[in-house]
Amino acid sequence: MDKNRHLYDLKEHILSENEAIGPELIGTIEFESDGRYIFQGSLVPTTDRLFVNIESTDGELQYHQLDYTDISLVTVENRPLSGRIVHFWIGKKVEVSMNVTHEKNLKKFLEFYRKHRARALKYDNYIFEKARGI
Repeated sequence: MDKNRHLYDLKEHILSENEAIGPELIGTIEFESDGRYIFQGSLVPTTDRLFVNIESTDGELQYHQLDYTDISLVTVENRPLSGRIVHFWIGKKVEVSMNVTHEKNLKKFLEFYRKHRARALKYDNYIFEKARGI
């Protein structure tokens, strides 16, 4: 069994009937919570929102969620010594950053995120209508 499984388990959350869980990322998260800023954790996208799961010093999980409509930008930075870092922006401020431990899921994660964020912002309808000339 995956020792990090608890980091991306959403069983404590009630998901909507049609809400599906996408590919997660595990790594070190920079996120302000109770005066602390660096945590082991995961980013778990669903078809409706993004969960930021962080592990506290006592081993308890804290779940935070970001609505796709609140996220203004996602950037990926490649640092020579620390690897890839994903930043989630709310307005003009970085709200969550993650140093990605395993890059193999990064592409799948970003594809899933972009697809479902576009749906949340109704961009998929806009592109469809524009392509059809509506």
